[in-house]
Amino acid sequence: MLDLEKELKLLLKTGKYYYGYKEVLEALYHKKVLGIILASKIPKEIYSKILYYAKLADVKVYIFNGSSMELGNLCGKKFPITSIAIISPGESNILELFKT
Repeated sequence: MLDLEKELKLLLKTGKYYYGYKEVLEALYHKKVLGIILASKIPKEIYSKILYYAKLADVKVYIFNGSSMELGNLCGKKFPITSIAIISPGESNILELFKT
């Protein structure tokens, strides 16, 4: 089993990513996104819009079973994070999440 907290911290340290609703949508429009981590307890319109554009871009989405505040805490931030777009995993194995 992959330790999400450990892999997220390694991604934040060594990888390339964008976080937040607007940044993730922008990355989906213009960048090669390898995967998206999406908090499950966020406003429905944000949740639906990210899933829709991820499907159009053929990008896999991992649904984090928790709130945006919990996802923000896992990332070491003191504010909510609705979503994370992974551009490069760096030294982390975070992309293993999308294989299950």
